Amino acid sequence: MTHEQQRLHNQMKKRKECQLINKTTGLKALEEQQRQEGLEKAIDSTNKGFSLLQKMGYKPGSGIGKNNSGRVEPIGIVLKTDRKGLGREAALREIREMKKSMIRNRRSAGPSVCEYRERRAQEAAEKLDRLDLFRCQRVCRQMDLEQDIQEPSEKFFWPEEVPEVDADESEEEELNITSLNEQLEILNFYLRRTYNYCVHCGTVYEDESDLMEECPGPNRQDH
Repeated sequence: MTHEQQRLHNQMKKRKECQLINKTTGLKALEEQQRQEGLEKAIDSTNKGFSLLQKMGYKPGSGIGKNNSGRVEPIGIVLKTDRKGLGREAALREIREMKKSMIRNRRSAGPSVCEYRERRAQEAAEKLDRLDLFRCQRVCRQMDLEQDIQEPSEKFFWPEEVPEVDADESEEEELNITSLNEQLEILNFYLRRTYNYCVHCGTVYEDESDLMEECPGPNRQDH
């Protein structure tokens, strides 16, 4: 081979060796292995600090200090391999302790049985109201579109495809009905008066008199 071919051959050979090392052990694992081997090797007299200790009367295997009661082994090395802040681990430990303390306080000051049952009943009622509201919204959109009404009279009359957030309409939002129960009451009233429809019966009545006679009432409890 020519000199240029020999150089390229050696480069390719070294590249393959590096790839083989990366595939089998990896550079980090190799560095860790070499570091561990170096730490396990005992310090001998060739070490500058160790030779100075020997000149001052230190004997291998004994503790340092006047009464030989000090450290026997050197301080261990803790290698920092990440880019996290030095105080991050301490902060995370304190946060974990704070969370545990909060959980203990919450459990010690837990709600009574009556409060728990009341909250569960309220959650169940809210779930039913949300279901009824969604059913009313779907029916309202369908019936409005059949009457060629392209926009809902109120935003909550039709189901929302994507939640809308507009900072410029803050004053208008204050006037909107935010309670789920109130939205259901208004939309149910709209469907009954406009289309003679009862969401709880699931029926479109012929007229208002038929609705008043056949439908038990506007609320779920009436049915």
